[in-house]
Amino acid sequence: MDPATPELDAQGLVLGPGPGVQGWMDFEAPVYPFGHRLKNCTLGAFTFFNAAGQTSAYRVRFGRYSQIGEGSVLGPPEHPQDWFSNHPFAFTRPSLMPSIYRAPQFVRLGPEEGSAASYVDGVVNDTWIGHEAYVGVGCYVSRGVRIGDGAVIGARSVVTRDIPPYAVAVGAPARVIRLRFAEPLVERLLKLQWWRYDLAPYKQRVNYAHLEDTLAFFEDELAAGRLQPLRPECHRYLPGTPLQPIASPLYCG
Repeated sequence: MDPATPELDAQGLVLGPGPGVQGWMDFEAPVYPFGHRLKNCTLGAFTFFNAAGQTSAYRVRFGRYSQIGEGSVLGPPEHPQDWFSNHPFAFTRPSLMPSIYRAPQFVRLGPEEGSAASYVDGVVNDTWIGHEAYVGVGCYVSRGVRIGDGAVIGARSVVTRDIPPYAVAVGAPARVIRLRFAEPLVERLLKLQWWRYDLAPYKQRVNYAHLEDTLAFFEDELAAGRLQPLRPECHRYLPGTPLQPIASPLYCG
């Protein structure tokens, strides 16, 4: 369980009770994983998980300002269906599933740490949740799927294929029903990539409820060279150890 402490809050890591982080988590401050179960994930600045319920995420790269509803399953591990057996005894390692090795009977059967590369080692298709993407309550996102910047996934959806930027997708399997905004506005938002910049100095100067006025304002600020890049402090979190400073884990191009 990850402790919630003022020291971590001050460094931009807001935790809470629950299963918490397994393995490692690289993040740009601040992030809000609360007590959700995250294993070997990367979180961009201002990534926010609903404080209620529990979401599980495995090897997911979250963009800046992404928002995740409770009760979702993101990037779950897959078992090899074309092997002699798809049970973990055929492909896992002690470092990957330490709990399963607690039984001596499995230790006798299962692979050792120094064995040849496992199935999991060879699977590099991480799941991507785009900048400012919104995943609703109770969603399932398959391993390796890419959800585009600004996309919205409706509650209880099952996402088995990539979702374009600023699309709204719903259903099981999820299908795109519309774009959040007209195509010209989507093109301008993708060109601006506002998540790359520090918006704090402008909070008294814009009304985010007014899309076109705010978009035009930031386009002008960018053209004038006044928008400054967002440069958050970045850390690796390993439960039970101090935060380790790292370079930004997120490509924001």
